[in-house]
Amino acid sequence: MKTYRTLAVAAAAWLAATSAQAAYTLPAATVITGQVSGASTTLLGLDHGFADEPGSNTTALAPSDLEFLSGDALVAIDFFSDGQVQVWNNSGATGLAGSYSFSFSFAGIGLPIASFALLDLSGVNGGSISAQLTGPNTISLTLNNLSFTSEFGSFTTQLSVNAVPEPTSLALAGAGLGLLALRRRARA
Repeated sequence: MKTYRTLAVAAAAWLAATSAQAAYTLPAATVITGQVSGASTTLLGLDHGFADEPGSNTTALAPSDLEFLSGDALVAIDFFSDGQVQVWNNSGATGLAGSYSFSFSFAGIGLPIASFALLDLSGVNGGSISAQLTGPNTISLTLNNLSFTSEFGSFTTQLSVNAVPEPTSLALAGAGLGLLALRRRARA
């Protein structure tokens, strides 16, 4: 009986460990649609050659290329397949005056986003940044009067999801619980 309990406890612990948050992997086909307000009201995407035209606020994930520029070209936003989002000061000065409120939604992702958080702010030395999850596939990022440690400085954020156990793992846990039930029934 002790073996069955040990198996059940081990299965429960494993399931709990695998349901922790993990860095998100954005599929290659992910379509990102963004909006901006504040100092700039236009968002220009890579798929449109950063041209100010209808639909330029939508682009597909390009892991080796920059995805978006604000219409005033002062903020650059780069999405990576590992869930990191890097925001660049493209002003050429250490200061980025004004307020920018960005919102991004993702189409073609398999799991809902569980969190969106600031990751590395070592390139920023003043102002305020807010990163929020606003829906299962939508994030927002607000920048206010930022000061960077160098010209063309940047900071990084991270998208995360709740990891989902693989079907074989769930089957193993179910088998362990089934053995417990059989053992208990045999004793009765």
